[in-house]
Amino acid sequence: MAAAPRHLVVSSAMQEQLLSLAIVVFKAKDTILFSHGDAVAGLYLIRSGKLSLSLEGANPAFPPRILGPGSVVGLPATIAGTPYSLTARVLEDAELAFVSRDAMLECLRKNPSLCFEVMNMLSGEISGTRFAVKQSGALRPRRA
Repeated sequence: MAAAPRHLVVSSAMQEQLLSLAIVVFKAKDTILFSHGDAVAGLYLIRSGKLSLSLEGANPAFPPRILGPGSVVGLPATIAGTPYSLTARVLEDAELAFVSRDAMLECLRKNPSLCFEVMNMLSGEISGTRFAVKQSGALRPRRA
């Protein structure tokens, strides 16, 4: 399993904002927070414990990632309003701060500086995905 990318760890300012909007929940090991294709509800800030983010099925280009305290899961879907593209599973009992999509969008409207942090996080996610696809050879031209 791959380690969490740095771009999924939020700043202390972002953590403070998220916590002011959040409902704190406790989830036991092996709980599925959301699955690929589920309707988006919001995002989770990990306060303690570990989570795994994975694509549906095994994919060598995108192995499961392990996320710990300070990381967020569900950000791309929360911002876009689209179904979750990954599955999030609790690996160790976890304390999480859940922020609904509506609350997150309102927070960003009121805090433009946080919008830039979110853009950097999403850009990092795109870059990481492109790198993984390139490394897997999935983009090599096909020969006729």
